[in-house]
Amino acid sequence: MPDGLAMAEVHAHTRASDGMVDAEELVRAAAAIGLRVVCVTDHDTIPDLGGAVETGAALGVDVVRGEEVTASFPPGIHIVGLFVERQVRMHMSVEDTVDAIHDQGGLAIVAHPFMPTWFASMTSRRARQLLETHTVDGIEIRHTAPVLPGAWKMMDEFYAEHRERIGAAVGAGDSHFGAHDLGRVVTVFPGSTAGDLRRAIEQRTTSPLTQAAKPHSPPLSMRLAQQYRSMVWLPQQRRTGRVGARGGRAADDVQPGVRAGRDARGARGAGAAAVPGGGPAAVGGAVAVAVPERGVRGGDGGRAGARQRRGHH
Repeated sequence: MPDGLAMAEVHAHTRASDGMVDAEELVRAAAAIGLRVVCVTDHDTIPDLGGAVETGAALGVDVVRGEEVTASFPPGIHIVGLFVERQVRMHMSVEDTVDAIHDQGGLAIVAHPFMPTWFASMTSRRARQLLETHTVDGIEIRHTAPVLPGAWKMMDEFYAEHRERIGAAVGAGDSHFGAHDLGRVVTVFPGSTAGDLRRAIEQRTTSPLTQAAKPHSPPLSMRLAQQYRSMVWLPQQRRTGRVGARGGRAADDVQPGVRAGRDARGARGAGAAAVPGGGPAAVGGAVAVAVPERGVRGGDGGRAGARQRRGHH
């Protein structure tokens, strides 16, 4: 990784939802492949991350508190909230979900869009509808969910057309298996800390990077166990109210390491350099995806329109 840049996993799961590792294992796996920030974004819940923060402090990895929120069902579109302090209730509209994340100072990221399914993912039509009244902070322009041929080209064109309101281009591994799947897709950002990652998202100086690592696939038994956890156990937790109800600890209870990025909110860090564009480029054997240039605005405009989006539903 070039000097001045670092890698982050902005979308990862633990056993608090349908992941197969605990948060401490996730942090150790992140450190092993050189990630400097890992965002824990379990489905519709926010676990206690105190142990993960301590592990990260010892290994040089910042831990960000997040949540992957399931919006109204069907189709149950997913929105990732980063730097959140309290759990966001599931099954609100997409617009209300974005507002709830912003109301507590978090960043709202569109998760794994343009999947060939009617659930969990946002279509281009629904994204345009959202952007008519709201701005978001980023979109997973590269991710590991299944897509149809031509989807990445369509994604790049959509991003170029709507960059003014869709926010930063990020890469998300959507990790569920820790060391077995971390690093397939990451976000590259200027700096090295959670606060730097937040500024980079706000200033749109992030870039997705594929193949940052090539982990060994999880064994079949682990994959089957994860599918059971995702398709059977997690829905049961939602139905019984153990997952998905509005809740979470108060702001004063947030662990110091998790709070780091939020404390930097609003700092604009002039001079942060974007990841080089101009076409895919090799970075240590990985592939940096060039961010489409149409509609680029200055770094200081990353939160423009915040007043406009408040109150829209």
